[in-house]
Amino acid sequence: MAKYHIESVQEWAPFTHNGQSYSLSHLNAHEIIYKGKTQDFKFVVTYGMHCFTKDGTPYNIPFKYQDARESISVCLERYEASKQLQHILPNLPSLMLYQTTEEKYFTLQMMNSATNQLEPYKICVAFFKENRLMRLHVLSAFFARTGPGAPGEPIPQKPVSLFKVAVDTAKKPRDSGRPKEVNNR
Repeated sequence: MAKYHIESVQEWAPFTHNGQSYSLSHLNAHEIIYKGKTQDFKFVVTYGMHCFTKDGTPYNIPFKYQDARESISVCLERYEASKQLQHILPNLPSLMLYQTTEEKYFTLQMMNSATNQLEPYKICVAFFKENRLMRLHVLSAFFARTGPGAPGEPIPQKPVSLFKVAVDTAKKPRDSGRPKEVNNR
């Protein structure tokens, strides 16, 4: 049963491939509170399917996961890495966010269980208000091999702190727009 009145998947159903069950409960909706100097910010956190799916990777299994918007191949590299997302997000105040047109992203160094290498891990997020709730939706998360944040690729955007983003989000009117990717239930 849905815990929040929002348009995102709140509980991801497990899937089975070759007789093995894969839990996605680590991507279920939850709350997180960031404690600022003068104000605390509570967000409802949800995750998109691109945290564990991607067509055309060497780590794909022949299984397509489907939400209300699309059907994409499960990528075991992304799936294994996604298990760390709930542990990474509490550290967001110590990381710098970079903004593109519609989303923000950050990178950090993380061990890739598929390659046994320390690699840049890029997490793309959207901040918005929905039904009076401050929302943080993880759009996608992947090991950055090309583009900004990849090895040898500088990040051209100016960094911004989580608390600047939180203050700006809090000032927005409710239902002030959200990326189409969050409407996935």
